[in-house]
Amino acid sequence: MINGLLGIAAAIGGITCLYLSWQKRPQNQTWLMPMGWLLNLASCVFLIRGYGGEFGVAYGLMLLPLLAWLMVLFNLEIKRKNQRATENVVFVVPATRTMLRHIALFFIVVPLSGAASAYISVALATFVPWSRVNAVVLVVMIAPLVWGLAAWWACADPTRYRPTLGISIAGLIGAAIVYSQ
Repeated sequence: MINGLLGIAAAIGGITCLYLSWQKRPQNQTWLMPMGWLLNLASCVFLIRGYGGEFGVAYGLMLLPLLAWLMVLFNLEIKRKNQRATENVVFVVPATRTMLRHIALFFIVVPLSGAASAYISVALATFVPWSRVNAVVLVVMIAPLVWGLAAWWACADPTRYRPTLGISIAGLIGAAIVYSQ
């Protein structure tokens, strides 16, 4: 327990030293970077001694990036507060046509592509001569892939009618095959 707490404290100190060394500091504070890496190494040693090899390494590898991201987020909030005080906020409302186009794209990408991918995947699984369990696994593995491809096509095509028509026809064919069985 004590080794775990020492490991966490050393990790916090190490990441803080590294964070401060990456800031613009005077030349007399060059010791911060080596001290940060040394404390991070000590943190891993304490965590290994406290929780064993497997868990200690895993905790050390999870704790250091987490603390580093917390430092980055803390710095981001400080910069945002300073920027907010100096800038004027202007809200831009998109045009109605743009809003309608994005709403239509959402309905093509999410419900239409999702339903079509489910029907296509299940229809494909009915044609493979596998056991029911393997066919279900195939559906689970292939449905997100088909959905992603349909969504990519809907987003990449400059015209809306081609992907909408293609996805709808593919989904209807898949539904006809599924419900005819």
